[in-house]
Amino acid sequence: MTLQVSTKEIANFQLLFESVPGLFLVLLPDFTITAVSDAYLQATLTRREQIVGRHLFDVFPDNPDDPNADGVANLRRSLERVLETRMPDAMAMQKYDVPRPDGTGFEERYWSPSNFPVMDADRNILYIMHRAEDITSYVLLKKNRDELGLLHDELKKKVCADELELPELTDDISAGNQHLHALNRALKLEILARSKLEEANRELTRELKDNIEKLEASNKEMESFSYSVSHDLRAPLRAVDGFARMLEEDVADQLDDEGRRKLQVIRDNTRNMGRLIDELLEFSRLGRKELNYGHLDMSALAQAAFNDAASVAVNDTTLSLSELPAARGDITLIKQVWFNLLSNACKFSAKREQAHITVKGSVEGDVLTYTVSDNGAGFDMRYYNKLFGVFQRLHRVSEFEGTGVGLAIVHRIVTRHGGKIWAEGVVGEGAVFHFTLPAAT
Repeated sequence: MTLQVSTKEIANFQLLFESVPGLFLVLLPDFTITAVSDAYLQATLTRREQIVGRHLFDVFPDNPDDPNADGVANLRRSLERVLETRMPDAMAMQKYDVPRPDGTGFEERYWSPSNFPVMDADRNILYIMHRAEDITSYVLLKKNRDELGLLHDELKKKVCADELELPELTDDISAGNQHLHALNRALKLEILARSKLEEANRELTRELKDNIEKLEASNKEMESFSYSVSHDLRAPLRAVDGFARMLEEDVADQLDDEGRRKLQVIRDNTRNMGRLIDELLEFSRLGRKELNYGHLDMSALAQAAFNDAASVAVNDTTLSLSELPAARGDITLIKQVWFNLLSNACKFSAKREQAHITVKGSVEGDVLTYTVSDNGAGFDMRYYNKLFGVFQRLHRVSEFEGTGVGLAIVHRIVTRHGGKIWAEGVVGEGAVFHFTLPAAT
């Protein structure tokens, strides 16, 4: 029996990728574009047949009319870091204009990009996945508001400095007329300023309404994509795992050690892909889930989460749990926060002979702070900005398994409750995670 993926299944995978609502490019290690999502084409004013097979920076050069353009240099450095470190790389906000299709110049664009490697079993980089979010509307909206504030300030200064320097009133009729004319001019300027403010506010309101409509449409697309992932992607995944299992059962005794190893790699990767799909869908649902607030016994939740996490740990791990202040929140989601943090602490402490986790809490004013610390592998603070991103891993899969979604889920849950989360780490010495929640009122 041979394991085969049909041409139709390959076409379905390609169709699924191209219809993803996110903005994605797939690059070869030499930065040649090999695949692109429809959403990326729409955002960059390009067509698939025009860019696939071409070098990234031939398709998207810097805007020659912008002397400060640095999009190419910044993106090249990020991609080179991915090739060098074999780790994902998240970039700061970038101004990277895109060429107009008619060749008349460039469209102003702002992006929030990230790049991550796709590797084979030997950790050779096959592709680089480039993901971007178009934040142009947000940046321009903020610019308009700032410019509007400056305009208003300038008008006020002009009115105060020039027009309100009124002559002193005397019995002289001419001076009285000058005084009235000055007041009239000041009034006209104030009316003009108010008119410009109202016009600008109407324009900003229209832009805000358009952005809300786009966001609603994007959410519907994401729901549709989640449905596709949940159903359409699982079928071929089950097929791959099923055929691999049958092949293992039928001809395992005819294979050498290397053949059996490769079969195991196939099955391990299909299971990992299944977990990745589950966590990605969970992450997507978190943004839409309505929060059901109730009283939370945080000490009990932390202890239960540790018991669950420690039950599958590969070594004995001890817990020091202080009395934690109670909170209000969605019990299902806060349970997930505790489990993800404590299972991470157990996982990254697995290579310690004496693994130890400490959980503490405190109250300062109207803020509750909870802390989870361990003596495990820790992490390099230079890569802190990747810590809470989706698919952002700071350790190799060969060292510590995982999907890179757990901390992103924690971050989303905590922020949806009105709190914040941060961490400190030292390589080889451990990590400390803190999160806050508003105190119950």
